[in-house]
Amino acid sequence: MGKDKKKHAKKDQASADILDVAHLSLKKFRKVTKEIGKLSTGQKLVGGAALLAVGLTYLARQQADAPTPNDATEPEAAKPRKRKKTSLPDFE
Repeated sequence: MGKDKKKHAKKDQASADILDVAHLSLKKFRKVTKEIGKLSTGQKLVGGAALLAVGLTYLARQQADAPTPNDATEPEAAKPRKRKKTSLPDFE
């Protein structure tokens, strides 16, 4: 009786999970595209313009918050080290 029972490998479970996630993602995508299809052209244009404005605002804030190379102080590890003068033995 034990010989007839098939064992499922972890890879099979993982691939099944990935396929389930992909299936749900496609379902959600189709649902959203159907809803967008119901909107009028004007609504689509206004929505697109709003998304563009939000995206540009986000990018502008990200660039403003990022430190510029001149403003940032260099950490000690990034600064070049001064070499100590060593006396080399004369091979004459």
